[in-house]
Amino acid sequence: MKVGIVLPLSGPFAASGKQMLEGARYYLRKNGDKVGNRRVELIERDDGGVADATRRLAQELIVNDKVDILSGFGLTPLAFAAAPLATQTKIPMIVMGAATSSVTERSPYVIRTSFAQGQSAAHEQERSERCSGPC
Repeated sequence: MKVGIVLPLSGPFAASGKQMLEGARYYLRKNGDKVGNRRVELIERDDGGVADATRRLAQELIVNDKVDILSGFGLTPLAFAAAPLATQTKIPMIVMGAATSSVTERSPYVIRTSFAQGQSAAHEQERSERCSGPC
């Protein structure tokens, strides 16, 4: 099973992209690289945090590498750039970092493994109501 992972591994958002990539690698090291009897292969691409690069790389992963799943997408514009490709090709797209709530509405093939901004804001409000000082 080929999983194409497109993340900002260079540029101003490289730190978060590298953390997401390491999380995926860690999962495979910890749990093994098989799902059922299928071996999972990560195919990594650096989009530099540029939406045009994200779309191009996702398309290359679909056409040239024949990936079964797209993943990564550390920022909302990057996820938005790739979502139409997921719809056109009916390939699942796992969004690991983009937090705008409408990301999952861009394609029926998009799921998010992180949080949405609204969830974070609600959590902070709840926390501030609960705590008068540092919690």
